[in-house]
Order: sequence, then structure tokens, then C-alpha cells
Amino acid sequence: MKKIIYFLVLLFVLQNANAQIDIPAPSPGASFTQKFGLTEIKMEYSRPSVNGRVIFGNILPFDSLWRTGANGPTTFTTQDSLTINGKGLPKGTYIILSKPGRTSWEIMFNKNPAVSYTNYLPNDDVLRISVPINKTSKKVETFTISVSDVKSNNCTLSFEWDNASVQLQLVHDVRSKVMKQIKQKNAGPTQSEYNAMAKYYFDNNESVSEALIYINKAVAMGETMANLRLQSQILAKSGDKKQAIIVAKKSLEKATTANNQDYIKMNKESIAEWEK
Repeated sequence: MKKIIYFLVLLFVLQNANAQIDIPAPSPGASFTQKFGLTEIKMEYSRPSVNGRVIFGNILPFDSLWRTGANGPTTFTTQDSLTINGKGLPKGTYIILSKPGRTSWEIMFNKNPAVSYTNYLPNDDVLRISVPINKTSKKVETFTISVSDVKSNNCTLSFEWDNASVQLQLVHDVRSKVMKQIKQKNAGPTQSEYNAMAKYYFDNNESVSEALIYINKAVAMGETMANLRLQSQILAKSGDKKQAIIVAKKSLEKATTANNQDYIKMNKESIAEWEK
């Protein structure tokens, strides 16, 4: 019995002695997804810190290849083709490499999923962009990739570390995608789809006459304070302010019944403006 107990204790000690010690990573991994327009991008990277070091020109020699992060590769995935700083990038997953310089960074989207410092080939770059450096007013201790200024068809992708910041302007061709959907739906869109089509034309300065056709069809399926409001706006944009006022008053009446203060305010303001 003593031998069995001794053996079990020894086995437990050996197992724990061989167990891997879990400690925090010095450059932790990070990932995020961002929707904009009618597409989505995903970024995966690691985040090194300054830790009192001189980064650019020392840890990262100027104009030398960098994985744009730490540990493993930095990957960028887009569901649809994009325009980045005016240059096209097909949909897919890419490795982002860079060469930080004194006044600008060269950023590469590389198609080789196994690319490294030793096997990098410029011919594998699907897109290469030179971006000027913006000096940050506050030191960024931990390398950060982020998205800002998200709009209906574009956003800004930023790379920030130490006192350097560079930005890429990502644009998605929403118009072509929407137009394709509209053409496919002409066989019988729902009221909400007619509303959406009219609003897209109105918001993006497309054909006013076609916007009016779509909103008229939506209103014919049932009047609401929302579609009447949009119809009045499109009429005013077309130059028919007299009819726009008539329709806006109908929207105002429905908004008053529903006690919707937002629509009451918007309609009153528009009526006052169009009556001038």
C-alpha cells in the first residue's frame, strides 16, 4: 500500500512539474471586425509596446520590412473589393506588411499567407501604398490598429504606435451593389423595399425622378408619417414645394396623432422653410 501511495504522489509531482506555466504575452493578440457600407472587414494582429525603447529608426530601422505587429502575421480580410487610398483591392485575405520610413510608411497587402521576412517577394503584393506620417500629440504606448469615421460607403483604417500615425481611406462601392439589388427587385418589391430604394436615391443624390417613382409606390401601399415625410422631401428636391407642403402636412397630422415629437418638429420646420 505504501508503495502505491508513493507512486501516486510521485506521478502527481511529475505531472505538475511538466505542466506549462501560463504567463501574460508581452505582445497580446487582438482582432476586430467592422461593417461599413454593405461589406465587412476583419483585422487580426499582435500589439507590441514601446516599453521605454526608441522604436522607429532603432527597434524598427527606417525603410526595413516589418510584419506590422509582433509574433505572427497581421491579417486583413475584406468580404468585397475595396478602394484603398484610390487603389483597388480585390476581396480576400491578405498579410499586411509595412516599411516605416522617416516621413512615410509603405504599406503592402501581400497575397502569400506564409510570407515572412525571409521569403517576402514584392511580386506577391496585391496592393502597395505610400502613406505620410502624422505625428501624434500623445505617445501611443501599445501598437494599435483601429477604424474610425465610419460612413455609408467608407471608413478610415489607422495604424498608431509611439508618436507615429498613418491612415488608409477604405471605400466600398455601395452604389453598384444597391443598383443591382434594385434592378433585381423591380419584379415586386415590398413597401419597405420601395421606401429603402427611394431613401437611397434621395440620400445619395441619385435620380430624383426615380426616387419619386419608388416613394409614390411605397405610399400607394399605405401612408405612414415616415414615407409621407420622405415623399415631401423628394417633392421639394424636385422643385414642387407646393405639393411637398401638402404631403408634409399629412405626415404632420399622423405624427401628431402618434405624438411623435421628432416627426412633428421635422415637418413643421420643413413646412416653414418651403413656405418662404
